[in-house]
Amino acid sequence: MQIKSLIIASMLLTSFIATPLRVQAEDRVVPPTVVSKVYLSKEEKAAKLAERLALQKAARLAAKPPVDPVVSRLKTLHKRMVAKQELTANEMQELADSGDGLAAFYYARKLEDSGRPSVLPTAVHYYAMASYLGREFAMNRMIALMKSPEVTLSDRQIKNGKDALVKLAQSGTPAAALGLADMYAIGQPFAKDAAQSRKWLMQAAKAGDANAAQKLAQAAIMPQDGSAPDVPAARAALALMIASNEPGKVAMAQTLLARLDATDPTEVSQ
Repeated sequence: MQIKSLIIASMLLTSFIATPLRVQAEDRVVPPTVVSKVYLSKEEKAAKLAERLALQKAARLAAKPPVDPVVSRLKTLHKRMVAKQELTANEMQELADSGDGLAAFYYARKLEDSGRPSVLPTAVHYYAMASYLGREFAMNRMIALMKSPEVTLSDRQIKNGKDALVKLAQSGTPAAALGLADMYAIGQPFAKDAAQSRKWLMQAAKAGDANAAQKLAQAAIMPQDGSAPDVPAARAALALMIASNEPGKVAMAQTLLARLDATDPTEVSQ
């Protein structure tokens, strides 16, 4: 009986001691954290998007170099010119001096159309600028003014015009080479030079100009200095006339070749 009481008391003591330990263990369990989702209204989403776009735009603007007011003005003038809007003479000259070939042509034409002989050398300057910058349609008026004995050009203006023609001739523009040949032939605006004239005639002929080839052939058959005909040079020029495929020039060249074949060289020019 006494032993039984001791066993019951031991069991009760064990239960009493174990209970606090279980409670402590339960207290150490950390409950999971609950994260609340934030839902934005349409207005709030739009505001955040606008804010983000504004920041991106500000960043792009900060990265761009500042706009040059002179460049901006020239672009505006060019747009007005292309749109056929009227520009003052000063505006056209400003645009031309900036390196705008089309403006240089228009300004030169404006000067030439003014009817004042004193501005024609300046017109040549701007026609030369336009030609050099690739506006070939300015070339013919420039050549006409440069060849005119009534237009007095400075050495600089002559050089600018010549440089423009040489550039175009070397790039394969026959009219430019022909213009140089004529200038050297007549001695206006620079001194006569028969060798240079023939050189540029040949350049024009090789580029497909049948008139240049004809002039070469005639000069070879009937030299202006009274010397004997240069038959090989004449044949080469006539071959270029035939290569032009212009019916009239081809027929003329074939006739002259037949005369060369049938006539003594000294009698070709008769």
